Amino acid sequence: MSRLHIISFFILSCFATQIFSQLSPGDLSEAHKHLEGVGFCTECHLLGDKVSNQRCLDCHLEIRSLIDADRGYHVSAEVEGKNCFECHSEHHGRSFDLFRLDENKFNHDITGYELEGEHWVIDCRECHKPENIANLEIQKLEGTYLGLEEDCLSCHTDYHQETLENDCVKCHNFNQWDPAELFNHEEAEYILIGAHKEVACLECHAKEIRNEQEFQVFVGLEFGDCIDCHSNPHHESFSINCTECHNEWTWIDLNIGVEFNHDMTNYPLTGLHVGVDCRECHTTGNNTDKIDFVECRNCHQDYHNEQFTSRQKDADCKDCHSIDMSFASTLFGLDDHQESDYKLEGAHVATACFACHVSEEDRWEFRDIGQNCVDCHNNIHQDVISEKFFPGENCASCHLVDNWRVIEFDHTTTNWNLEGAHASVSCRECHFSDVNGEEDVQEFFELSATCIACHEDEHGGQFGLESDCTSCHGTEKGWRTPNFNHNNTDFILDGGHKDVDCSQCHKTLTFEGGVDRVEYKMEKFECIDCHAL
Repeated sequence: MSRLHIISFFILSCFATQIFSQLSPGDLSEAHKHLEGVGFCTECHLLGDKVSNQRCLDCHLEIRSLIDADRGYHVSAEVEGKNCFECHSEHHGRSFDLFRLDENKFNHDITGYELEGEHWVIDCRECHKPENIANLEIQKLEGTYLGLEEDCLSCHTDYHQETLENDCVKCHNFNQWDPAELFNHEEAEYILIGAHKEVACLECHAKEIRNEQEFQVFVGLEFGDCIDCHSNPHHESFSINCTECHNEWTWIDLNIGVEFNHDMTNYPLTGLHVGVDCRECHTTGNNTDKIDFVECRNCHQDYHNEQFTSRQKDADCKDCHSIDMSFASTLFGLDDHQESDYKLEGAHVATACFACHVSEEDRWEFRDIGQNCVDCHNNIHQDVISEKFFPGENCASCHLVDNWRVIEFDHTTTNWNLEGAHASVSCRECHFSDVNGEEDVQEFFELSATCIACHEDEHGGQFGLESDCTSCHGTEKGWRTPNFNHNNTDFILDGGHKDVDCSQCHKTLTFEGGVDRVEYKMEKFECIDCHAL
């Protein structure tokens, strides 16, 4: 290489270093240090533009995979639509933390997985650790919070060792593991009745050691005969069908008439009547005394206090209830309700019966409970919306029975016609506010129609407190200025000024109070005021 080439290479190297030092705002973090240098700028930046989200996701495939699967924090409303650099800015030095996550203030709900019960008090790293992450690529990331699955067994050991379903929350809640408060033995193959309901679970479901782990047996138990669990003190003297003489309520008290077959009477015992102590029905002590069993109410108290019999004399419990199921259950279904005076529509179809039919006194009520919205729902608009728009306190004037939050109101009937972006704004944005610390204060009367009554003056009073924003701005999204004409100002644009970007003349200045705003009200228009000699 000649002496001239060496000198030229040295000069270019120094020049490139000088350019880079002028362009780069600072060193990259430790994670991105391999991208230092002018030659790597376009790995993250579009040429002449800001950092591109697409460029970020081209490298951070673990984030892209979660976004494509519509999972996790990065698809939440808090993040959606943001640029990556808004949260993960660079060029602050090697030791700069790109994440700056405050675990104590982080709202876990926006990740799509709400923390409940004991999950609230668990340290984040108890769950967010590599062995709990199924995705091997994400698992390799040091200290990551990404990639956890929502199923229980992705973090917890299967105590039941694959003998039960994997959906733990069918039986357990998030507050404590034992007892399994959500488990309903009524849904098992063996329904507990009588004294069996009081027996501790361990009496039937013993614990043992299986695969070197504590294990409790819940499946595979024999329960076809009493002697599968109970010893037979009678040996072979009697039938092994213990219930011929005994019942589940008490072992000591024998069934009265142990050899009596009730099917031989006019009232065979079925459903929940089976196993009831004879004395519950035969109250006289003489089982041969006749019992009037034609109507349920002849034996059972009218729980509904004549709400039905007062209108229909022959109404009986069996019209809605069955002895084959709990009294709390009913045969009265949706089709029956649609034949009543009040047909269920919209969200009411999915509303539990007790929500409407259980009174404040904790009594079931089926008569004269009202059919208007305000008979069941609180009228939050009372004395707030005029009778013109809320006739007869009829909520259906605006609300739909399918979804209470969906509003169908014709705003053209008011003095304020919604146009442009105003047409898509939630009603609450304008009509509900926080006044003196009291939330959800409603305002419907005499609302001001001026822009600054609802919107902050972004110009800091440059155009006067009573200025009309619509002289420049329209109501469409984006706060554009279709109505502004520079030729109506004190400085008409002509010549080369027509092609100058607004920001060249209207600079961002720090106004009173330390607020940065664009200066639009300019007092000097001489050439020398803007152009250097």
